[in-house]
Amino acid sequence: MNNRVFVISDTHFGHKKIIEFESGARPFRTIEEHDDELVRRWNDTVHPHDTVWHLGDVLFGESSFQTLERLNGRKKLIMGNHDHYPTHKYLVHFSAIFGVVKMRDYIFSHVPVHPNQFGRFLGNVHGHMHSNVLNDPRYINVSAEQINLTPILLDSILPRKEPTS
Repeated sequence: MNNRVFVISDTHFGHKKIIEFESGARPFRTIEEHDDELVRRWNDTVHPHDTVWHLGDVLFGESSFQTLERLNGRKKLIMGNHDHYPTHKYLVHFSAIFGVVKMRDYIFSHVPVHPNQFGRFLGNVHGHMHSNVLNDPRYINVSAEQINLTPILLDSILPRKEPTS
């Protein structure tokens, strides 16, 4: 079976205030309802053999690490500004942890990169901005609010390079 690759950012599992800050995109009464729905959407989309790149701001509160046990897929993490727990706690659930990653000539980061990086990269897949977007097509915001609170297939947002002969 093919290994599909997904991306998502800013799940904010366990973050009670996120349903207040982002009420339009996260219309839940409780954080438990929020977390359960994000887990359901994730697992309806991602199979156990798929890879998910999480672009940061995974969770709030150490008890929320338990939520990660419920998620399908092989998970890799690009650290976000709220991912401040000791690395070993994340490594229980993520196979690798990064600051930024280069894939398909794009830079993957939590926070959008400065535009002077686009000489080296075609664009920036990022999170951090939630419902806000930058008015520049080189920025691809994969915050949960932008992608229906569900990991999105990388092939659906980035062009595949055709091999040259």
